[in-house]
Amino acid sequence: MLITHDMGVIAETCDRVAVMYAGRIAEIGPVHQVINQPAHPYTAGLMAAIPDMAVDREQLYQIDGAMPRLNAIPRGCAFNPRCPRVFERCRIERPELMDAGATQAACWLHAAGAPAAAAAQGALA
Repeated sequence: MLITHDMGVIAETCDRVAVMYAGRIAEIGPVHQVINQPAHPYTAGLMAAIPDMAVDREQLYQIDGAMPRLNAIPRGCAFNPRCPRVFERCRIERPELMDAGATQAACWLHAAGAPAAAAAQGALA
């Protein structure tokens, strides 16, 4: 087991990865899938924040807001106050891991009956 914030190290040394947010697994699966096709908005935000030397940008992408204090995690999905794809269920019910293609994600976007507008939105860039 390797614990790090460096996704480059993960990509070079691991076969599987678990991305955690507020003390819980947000997404888990094969490294290649999680990095290249993130299924959780937090994972997508992490991937978008990695500098790309081939792209000239004035500013790097950042996830708006701040991590919650662990003694004050919001109701529902812990990421909901910062999530660009949040909808009502996210604010009420905490999601467990569910199938999200080749990975599993704790995200209501992958549940049956997810709002079409939320499910149809593309990944962060």
